[in-house]
Amino acid sequence: MARYLVIRLSALGDVAMLLRLLYAVARANEQHDFILLTQPFMTELLVDPPDNLEAMAIDTRREERSLLGLMRYARRLRLERFDAVLDLHDVLRTKFLRRYLSLWGIPVRHLVKPRRERRALLHRPAGAPIQPVPPMWTLYRKVFVEAGLEVPDLPPPIALHPSLLETFARLHPELVQTPRGRLRLGIAPFASTAAKTYAPERMKEVLAALVEDGRFELYLFGAPGREAAQLEAWAKELPELRTVAGLLDFSEELLLIATLDAMLSMDSANMHLASLVGVRCFSIWCCTHPAAGFLGIGQQLEDCLQPEGMEHRPCSIFGDNKECHSEGLSCSEALPSTQVVQHITAWADTQLRP
Repeated sequence: MARYLVIRLSALGDVAMLLRLLYAVARANEQHDFILLTQPFMTELLVDPPDNLEAMAIDTRREERSLLGLMRYARRLRLERFDAVLDLHDVLRTKFLRRYLSLWGIPVRHLVKPRRERRALLHRPAGAPIQPVPPMWTLYRKVFVEAGLEVPDLPPPIALHPSLLETFARLHPELVQTPRGRLRLGIAPFASTAAKTYAPERMKEVLAALVEDGRFELYLFGAPGREAAQLEAWAKELPELRTVAGLLDFSEELLLIATLDAMLSMDSANMHLASLVGVRCFSIWCCTHPAAGFLGIGQQLEDCLQPEGMEHRPCSIFGDNKECHSEGLSCSEALPSTQVVQHITAWADTQLRP
């Protein structure tokens, strides 16, 4: 039996993407123990994990932000007596931790990021064919394989125990009761950056059209603060909308997503949360592109809603670009709301067919 330290500190979507694979690896290697090292609030995502998987928190925003704090934490990790370290982040902090532990004879494997392929994707001539970057989860998978572990070709969604869903339904009956003949659709209209976020006026048009359609129970997801305020404003204008922003923790949001028929999100963490529990996700891509390797595991390319005629897309891998490179409409505005609505209602037609 061996103890594996698996490191992925951020971001939320990347951790969610890793978890679907990590659950499958833990179940396929029951003789070993796996400890996921991540940020404290992300440990809530480990809902109903395998018995040989647990989370360990490292707070790089506070105690472990400084070099001294990181050194103290590295010494603590050494005392945990791990048999191997798998660094699935490969940033300065994780490089420091893995190199420190390697000095004590602990074998280390790490993620190799496709930096050259990403640069080629961003700097290709306008209108030139897009060469896809390997999906991020397959790069995670490669590290597990190199460590000699048994790894499935395609990790299945995590299986939540029915008792968890029953408890959630008992605590939040208003969120799980759906009239017959209506579809449960989650909508997450925000992303980590403005460049990855569909224009609010376009999204409001989508919401109004879906409400008018009458076949959906609509649940709005967002973070407390500014996002929650925006969702509340929309819900006041369209009372049929239900906002859960700021009402549930991460684990409860994941349970709610598991009860949905589908979800609409940006290229964001919510797409990966839906993928984690096997829920179909219609995703809107603005300045980023699914060819960059961050499409949710198990999601389909045809469900990626993208603006047409934007020759400079993608102009960013992570959505952290400072300015739009397109003339006229930005990528956040160029996708017609009617196209989004038509895609969702066409899916609804297949689900509610007599």
